[in-house]
Amino acid sequence: MATLKERKQPVNEPARIRQSDVQLEVSEAECEEVPEQVVAGEPPRAAPLVRFAGNPVLESIKEHAWESKYVLNPGAIKLNGKVYLVYRAVGEDDVSRLGLAASEDGFEFVERLEEPIFEPQGKSEEKGCEDPRLTLIGDRIYMLYTAYNGLIAQIALASISVDDFLDYRWAAWRRHGLLFPGSANKNAALFPDRVDEQFTMLHRVEPHIWITSAYDLRCPWPGKEHKILAPSASGTAWDGKKVGAGSQPLKTKHGWLLITHGTDHAGVYRLGVMLLDLAATTILLYRSPNSVLDPVEKCEVGEVGKCWVHNVVYTCGAVPLDGVGGTLGAEDDVLVYYGAADTAVCVATARISDLIPIQYRER
Repeated sequence: MATLKERKQPVNEPARIRQSDVQLEVSEAECEEVPEQVVAGEPPRAAPLVRFAGNPVLESIKEHAWESKYVLNPGAIKLNGKVYLVYRAVGEDDVSRLGLAASEDGFEFVERLEEPIFEPQGKSEEKGCEDPRLTLIGDRIYMLYTAYNGLIAQIALASISVDDFLDYRWAAWRRHGLLFPGSANKNAALFPDRVDEQFTMLHRVEPHIWITSAYDLRCPWPGKEHKILAPSASGTAWDGKKVGAGSQPLKTKHGWLLITHGTDHAGVYRLGVMLLDLAATTILLYRSPNSVLDPVEKCEVGEVGKCWVHNVVYTCGAVPLDGVGGTLGAEDDVLVYYGAADTAVCVATARISDLIPIQYRER
């Protein structure tokens, strides 16, 4: 994973985040080191996710050269009651492509296409299209993904109409381009609703989660203000090295629910929970002090010689278990899809009330 270095600047001088000779500039006035928080002090713990007993739900297919080695990190969307996973796949040439699997119940993926639905194009993604995150806005599905050329990982945007997606018309994908051309960035996710008439996006300039808004959804990203929403934790915390967006934001009655990922200094990837204010997305209401999923199962820890990266659980997508979306309540359940050891795809479930402690639901 690409690393960006940050350095402090004197007041009123731009703080520059460098990658090679290109810079993403964020003025000191536009950057907040500490997010707005409603409750101070040590917050209560969130309950752990519950793994599906039949994991993994997707594995590599040796007969398909493009996905013969690893499948991982799927974006997820629910349409007409059916769950669709757009998953990252790596084959014999070590290039990442995106495949599609579908399920009626969210657990058994009996439908899986034999060919990729999205492949690298252009120099910025010569080594692959990685880690897609899907958001439905109006009648289009917007996909943020990582474009990787072997040297720098950047955020790219593509979209497709719901009708074209459901009819498997993959030639209809529209590539909008790079969000921040020339700047290393990852873990981008769009909110499904406009807030104050603006589109809002999470992204990750290491080691923090950043948030930005713009009135137009286009490339390059037109928004000028970028804020640190959630900094990495300190010391030996489970997210002490870096923290990033996981699934696309889920709208609940209590706020925007984020299933995040974090990394400690031993390189172990875990999942956590955050809650943002519905009307003011820069306000962080809750951040779980604990991880809600740790790599402990055999497929998550990874077998020697049979996995890509050991000790990883990493999510790019979550959907409601019942229904197709809308605003989720405390008694609703969600399906969280995650890559295990960067090698297979698994799923876990959780009830909203278990992820958001009661004082944040009743505030």
